[in-house]
Amino acid sequence: MMKWMVTGDTHGEFNRFYNLPQEIKDDPEVGIIVLGDAGWNFFLNKTDYKKKRDFHNNYKFSVYCVRGNHEARPQDVVGNMILVWDTNVGGYVYMEAEFPQIKYFMDYGYYNLGGLRTLVLGGAYSVDKWYRLARNGIIDETENNPRLTGWWANEQLTEEEMRGATLVAESHDWDLILSHTCPISWEPTDLFLSAVDQSSVDTTMEVWMEDKIKNNPEVSWHIWLFGHFHDDRLVRPHVEMFFKDIENLNDIFNRWEYWDTNNELDAWWYHKDPNFYMEN
Repeated sequence: MMKWMVTGDTHGEFNRFYNLPQEIKDDPEVGIIVLGDAGWNFFLNKTDYKKKRDFHNNYKFSVYCVRGNHEARPQDVVGNMILVWDTNVGGYVYMEAEFPQIKYFMDYGYYNLGGLRTLVLGGAYSVDKWYRLARNGIIDETENNPRLTGWWANEQLTEEEMRGATLVAESHDWDLILSHTCPISWEPTDLFLSAVDQSSVDTTMEVWMEDKIKNNPEVSWHIWLFGHFHDDRLVRPHVEMFFKDIENLNDIFNRWEYWDTNNELDAWWYHKDPNFYMEN
């Protein structure tokens, strides 16, 4: 049975994996979930290939990617990307035959992680959209290698996809939700970039998650984990934001079981969101 761990955005920099114990690096039964912006489908050129090859050559564990906004949809990656049934998660994932340890979840859907009924919700809006568009096609001078670091028009879920995801969400009681962004009431406003005019930010997905997933009386969930905002913190009880931390999924569930029993955390040093003690 797979041993599951979770981390946040890696953006193509995988130094955090270097420091893992060797027994984890060498264990094909370990699966590490990246909560979006893994960075393997970012440049859409030889740079991506090298990053995938280096990972494949150095590690035996698998990585399962929730899609973020700083990466192309896997089905849009030209090459040998295929859709396969993965018995480890009880669902379909995208992968390339040359790099079978790198898996990409569908943008929304049901997965079974060792008995945990898991809802995956990919996608988000890029607040740096215009900067990325301006850099599209810039040449890597060391290799004369044109690269795409731009904005993808389908980075967010479409209205049709959100309706489909809502129907899936209403069809089960969820042990776990994995997403890149989060409901709008959990957005960490203290982490917002001062250079970004927030009135220009498209919050369609965050509002949808708030209304149709988080506050939907037809949707029941136990723990929600997300990335995107580049910090590691406990956002609310049973809700966590990940960035650089790598944590065992069992430890996360044990933490909130302890909370439910004792109405307190099992360690004083956890980094809590300023609004952690709000009701929702």
